[in-house]
Amino acid sequence: MTCFRKTLISCVFSGGLVAAPTAACGQDASWRPSFLTQTEVEFEADLDLLIGVGASQAPRDVPYADMRLQGSSETLTDQGWRYGVEGQVRLTTGDGRRGLARPGLTGPVRNGLPVTGLLTGLSADPGLDASSSRLFVDKAQIYLQTRLVKLRAGPGETAAVQEASRPLHAFRLTRAQGGVIDPTGLNLADTSLTLAEGAAGLSVQSQRIVGLRLSASFAPDADPCAQQCHPAGAQVLRADLGSVWSLAASFDRRIPTSGVRWSASLGYETARADDLMGLSFDDPWLVRADLVREAGDLTVNLSGLTGSDGYLGADYDSLGLNIAYEQGDWVYGLELGYGQSDLVQTRTRSVQLGASRLVGARGVLGLAILHVEENRPGADQDALQLLVETGLRF
Repeated sequence: MTCFRKTLISCVFSGGLVAAPTAACGQDASWRPSFLTQTEVEFEADLDLLIGVGASQAPRDVPYADMRLQGSSETLTDQGWRYGVEGQVRLTTGDGRRGLARPGLTGPVRNGLPVTGLLTGLSADPGLDASSSRLFVDKAQIYLQTRLVKLRAGPGETAAVQEASRPLHAFRLTRAQGGVIDPTGLNLADTSLTLAEGAAGLSVQSQRIVGLRLSASFAPDADPCAQQCHPAGAQVLRADLGSVWSLAASFDRRIPTSGVRWSASLGYETARADDLMGLSFDDPWLVRADLVREAGDLTVNLSGLTGSDGYLGADYDSLGLNIAYEQGDWVYGLELGYGQSDLVQTRTRSVQLGASRLVGARGVLGLAILHVEENRPGADQDALQLLVETGLRF
């Protein structure tokens, strides 16, 4: 991370702005400037590589790679207001994550084309090919933060995502209850789904008062998981979404007597689904919640999500449990996940056990075992993989 700070002390003359020392303003030593700003610019970069050995149904062979670039610029005024910009870009290889519709799934087909779930992106489409990579903008927002609220505009997170807890995990890319990459190609569990990922919109977020914070967001249009579910030009039926609303609340507080920190969030999202090729889609929705307890070096996190995939009343449910223990440079983790989709008539159970550690000032190295079991009508299968994840943090 690189930080840059610049302080500008200015005097105003007849509507003009002049940078000068105090004496040049023609005031005595007791004079205080009425306009004082401090600007901070930050950049972060994460580069991760994942290698898996063992059984897999993913359309792509190892290794997998994921690169994330983040940048922000913030200015603080002497009135206590803050304004700035935030951005994040991600490049990742094709994988089985987030309903990339691996071969073998069954689902509704209309007019010769598979119908895609508006929440999960799941369908009977063959999905991404082995060479697919995806580049997309996660966030590109401007914001203004007063003493009471923070306003954001532009592509970014919904209110439910903003308020979600971010507990400690042993791995960044792979998780039993939803991650960036699923090397098994089977795991349907994901408690982090949203209806408007990266969609342009507006959001308002209150300041935290006695541990409680509220948020609301609106996006006029959203293309459900367009870049994350299917390759360019994929022949699927995927309705566009409009009027995506999200409401959320979170709580974060450390108990002084015990030192235990509790955090929790509850989020709701709903959207209007447009009709497509004579098909009528239901309006999708979701409710997601999480609870985190941090006591010393031990973190326990429960998460859950339920919602509608927007077609023929098909629901989706997911649950997750994450236990992480931090000791020095090491983080040990045990994760459990469950996912169930009515649309593709499939459910999965997953467990991941692993550990990671810091290597030098910027490196991370981890080793884990991931097992996923899939159940669907007439066909059950599972996958067991030994995973090695390495990364650099800048």
